Amino acid sequence: MIDFIKGHIEHRGEDYVIISCNDIGYKVMTSSRTLIKLSGETDKVCLHTEMIVREDSIGLCGFYDNEEKEMFKLLTSVSGVGTKVGLGILSSIAYEQIYLIINQGDVNALTAANGVGKKTAQRIILELKDKIKKMVRLPMDDLLEGKLNLVDDTIKADAKDALMALGYPAKTINKFLDQIEGVETVEEIIKKALKELSL
Repeated sequence: MIDFIKGHIEHRGEDYVIISCNDIGYKVMTSSRTLIKLSGETDKVCLHTEMIVREDSIGLCGFYDNEEKEMFKLLTSVSGVGTKVGLGILSSIAYEQIYLIINQGDVNALTAANGVGKKTAQRIILELKDKIKKMVRLPMDDLLEGKLNLVDDTIKADAKDALMALGYPAKTINKFLDQIEGVETVEEIIKKALKELSL
């Protein structure tokens, strides 16, 4: 069992990275949200990994946050939800938001993810509703009241993409985004960045 990998990124693909560790290149499948967080990284990175063993293959999935890894394991424990669908859900929806979606039984929100039909979404909610209440690290009441500002993650990820396309370094962007509180639009964040940051 490989719990995590530390190394340098040798290559980035659409849904994976190659991590160089002790002269071995590990291909690690991952979500687009983890890829965004890794964008611009030049130092050694750490990915929390889950080994996927099948009859005809062995693979690794990696996540920037251990909490995202735990959500991946939870999602893929549901019948009919494999690696591709699990990563697709986490690429479309922040793992914090999935707690809310499942708890509220929001089938439509889950079907917004690639590869998730209505029946699959219903099965995920049915099988995981009780499990997530035991998993969540904060009181569910706090989540339901929106105290985590869950929309922030998606907005900031989109803003980071746009700013990197403009040539700003990832570390500078991350530091800037950490200082922003409350939900703002992507456009508002970019306008602030253009005023406060310099290339």
